[in-house]
Amino acid sequence: MTVIAEFRRSVGYRGRRFFCLCICLWLGGCGETDTPHAPLEATVQTLPPGAIRLKPESRAYISVETIQPQAFSGTVSAPGRVDFRAKAVSSAGTVVAGRISDVHVQIGDRVKAGQPLATLASVDAAQMRSDFNRAKVELTRAEDRLRRQQEMQRTGVGLEVERLEAEAQLREARADFERSRNDLHLLGEGTAEQVVVRAPMDATVLRTLASVGTAVEAGAALFELGEPSALWIIADVFEKDLLLVEKGAEASIELASSPQPVKGHVVAESAAIQPDLRRASVFIDADDAAAPLKPGMYARVSIQAAGPQRIVLPNTAVLIKNGSETIVYLETGDQVFAPRRVRVGQSRDGMVPVLEGLSGGERVVVSGALLLDTEAAMLL
Repeated sequence: MTVIAEFRRSVGYRGRRFFCLCICLWLGGCGETDTPHAPLEATVQTLPPGAIRLKPESRAYISVETIQPQAFSGTVSAPGRVDFRAKAVSSAGTVVAGRISDVHVQIGDRVKAGQPLATLASVDAAQMRSDFNRAKVELTRAEDRLRRQQEMQRTGVGLEVERLEAEAQLREARADFERSRNDLHLLGEGTAEQVVVRAPMDATVLRTLASVGTAVEAGAALFELGEPSALWIIADVFEKDLLLVEKGAEASIELASSPQPVKGHVVAESAAIQPDLRRASVFIDADDAAAPLKPGMYARVSIQAAGPQRIVLPNTAVLIKNGSETIVYLETGDQVFAPRRVRVGQSRDGMVPVLEGLSGGERVVVSGALLLDTEAAMLL
């Protein structure tokens, strides 16, 4: 007892606690177990980037369905306008500078090809006609000179060098004549300084920039002509909806001036996308040639988009993030959901076609997707 008491006094209270702890650790280490301890990291299941694990009590608020491609018949709506076909509009002008002395037509007049539109007085035209007459005379003179040299050489009194020189002069005179004749052909009919501007085709005068007494420059357009019967409707369709638009698809065109919609069909698409609006032009022909169309009209176009088998989801399945990114959530495991970026078309009656990003057989969250992504701004 004396030894124990002396030990207690020497080590103190804290020392006795440390001694007891060492004894307990030593006794625990002497025991053996048949089951080794598993590493800590093996008990933690890692998830793919962006995926989340849903608590079991929250599963009742999520609806998941296995998707399969199905027939989708929708409508692509887009703003439109009535315009001339590419070859149905032309301009008429002058190839020389001058001053307008007479205007023969007004806006709205129907004209025939070759009909006079305006008359100009031009000093350049007078010079061109004078140059043509001079070139014609020089050509005749060069032809006579060559014939004379050939005749002299046949009789033995002509020189070969003079004949070759006459041939060169004839070639030069012929080139000047042809150039003057082509210039005169572009100038058109007329005498002296008179120039007549004529219609290049049967058309209607849409716009005129000509007035009596106006001085015009060479190449100036004086009239804009168009063929009113050669009209079509141009619809500006979003880039994401172009896959739903096919050549020959039926279309309905609503005009403010017509109580009944005009029926038509798609005939072509533009090859380029407007970079600012991300739209493309879809060209539509009216089925009725007598449809009340006028150039410049605004329209609302609905195109039937009956495409092949597509995956179709309810609007509640698609989320919008970062203003433009569209995503859906897929069930990838037990209570595990992962986002998938998709490309969708235009929705109709609460359903939206998926153009890219999904395939048949995948399980997609069709309702309650907002509960999985708090960063999503809204549903589609």
